[in-house]
Amino acid sequence: MLLNKNDFKQALRNAAEREVFVHTILSSGGEFYFSDYEDWFSIKSMCEDSNLSIAKFELQFRSHVEPCDVDNAEAVYFVRSVMGQVGQKSKEYFTVGVLKDDIVYKKMWLKPELIVEKEYKDTIEGCFEKAMIYNDKGKNR
Repeated sequence: MLLNKNDFKQALRNAAEREVFVHTILSSGGEFYFSDYEDWFSIKSMCEDSNLSIAKFELQFRSHVEPCDVDNAEAVYFVRSVMGQVGQKSKEYFTVGVLKDDIVYKKMWLKPELIVEKEYKDTIEGCFEKAMIYNDKGKNR
């Protein structure tokens, strides 16, 4: 469920122990918070339907806030990720990427700590198209 700022404050107080929230501000000024990954697709629909883009993107665990630089991005990419090793506990991540000049710059944020464990460059073809929200400049692809 997409939350406004007031509802978010209440949700944060009642959050599950490892719950991470996403804070987005759209180019229209609309501001939304969510913790259910599926809400990213509601944001995407809003952007596509109203010709909007992501102006601000942050991850938050409790009072720890990590801004993600989306300035001058042609698109913003957001997916859930899991990485495992034999004999080790799997780690959960949010992978956040920005498209600039045909390169997607990705960061894998460990959940819930919000520590960047891996940064790398990828191609658009190496991304799930469904998870990409384009701005005006990026829509011409």
